[in-house]
Amino acid sequence: MCSFVTVACRKPYQPKVVEKEYNYLVVEGVINTGTDSTIIKLSRTTKLDAGVKIHPESRAIITVESDANDSYPLHEVQVGTYGAFALNLPLTKKYRLHVVTENGEEYRSAFVDNAQTPEIDSVNFVPQKTGIQLFVTTHDDGNKTRYYRWDYDETWTYFSPIGSQIYYHDRKVSFRPTDSLITECYKRATPSNSIFIATSNKLSKDVISEYPLGYVDASTGKISHVYSAQVKQYAISPEAYTYWTLLKKNTEQLGSIFDAQPSTLIGNIKCISNPNEPVIGYISASTIKTKRIFVTGNTLPFHVPDFVPPPDPSTCVSGFISKDPEFTLIPRLETTLANGDTLLTFYRANPATNGILGYEYATADCVDCRMAGGTSVKPAYWPF
Repeated sequence: MCSFVTVACRKPYQPKVVEKEYNYLVVEGVINTGTDSTIIKLSRTTKLDAGVKIHPESRAIITVESDANDSYPLHEVQVGTYGAFALNLPLTKKYRLHVVTENGEEYRSAFVDNAQTPEIDSVNFVPQKTGIQLFVTTHDDGNKTRYYRWDYDETWTYFSPIGSQIYYHDRKVSFRPTDSLITECYKRATPSNSIFIATSNKLSKDVISEYPLGYVDASTGKISHVYSAQVKQYAISPEAYTYWTLLKKNTEQLGSIFDAQPSTLIGNIKCISNPNEPVIGYISASTIKTKRIFVTGNTLPFHVPDFVPPPDPSTCVSGFISKDPEFTLIPRLETTLANGDTLLTFYRANPATNGILGYEYATADCVDCRMAGGTSVKPAYWPF
């Protein structure tokens, strides 16, 4: 009896990527007609294999226009991001966004009503096995809103692996002032591109109760110490709700044959200079209501692991500079700290006399919490 064994070599499959450059404009943001800032972001689509997720569109001219020919300019506050302080726009007018890019292409959104967003009733959280689930509740007594959208940003605290009480400046070692401590930091982020929308259109009352927003897992470190979420609520039109529903299906609910299939996404922004060019985005105009909550990790009914940002604390090793001989102390300090990648941390004292024996130090990434992407400046809204 003969046996035959066939050996096949598997080759990686690399699908052919469409070579055509789909460099379409993406417009994100809301015309905030109330007392807060209006922020609009412009970017360009990129190919799947480009290796760049976001390509900001800089040096554009952006204005908010009313149907009574009023004009309100927005200014570029960072690359691809344009803003204006409180516009306080009249309720009786409609508004649109007008964009002229650096290369002269012109875009306009449709005129939209100035929607009035009701207050947020509550933002709360429910502890689960390994994290917390955020919820929002709202209502409109006038039964006029019906369609809602939310997003939120997060702020949380974290600590560096090694603290620092002292620093070297002007040829001397001093205690750090309270406004220059670098052990505790605050990090702010928008959690994801998830889309949160709801409608009460089929209900007798305009009420949205306990709508689930994001889930914060303890493994992220966000709720290890103090965590805050600020929820923003927008009243939107039925047309905007349809747009965001399709975008949600196209970006969040694809993955199997049982999921919704991709739909053609049509926003309310057109390219005036080239009517055949697609534009991605939907501009609404409304007041914006916000509500902030705080969560402290040690009050949660499950174990929240401590979180320390990179580098791994086990790799953070302290060094020591002896005070003696004192006549060579300054040169030794300046040699050790010259490149800025090493920082002083603590005094080391003689327990018998309390006299200073020298100074401990470690690498800056183990000492300065700002190197992990946060800021040591406490936000004005932080109550602790």
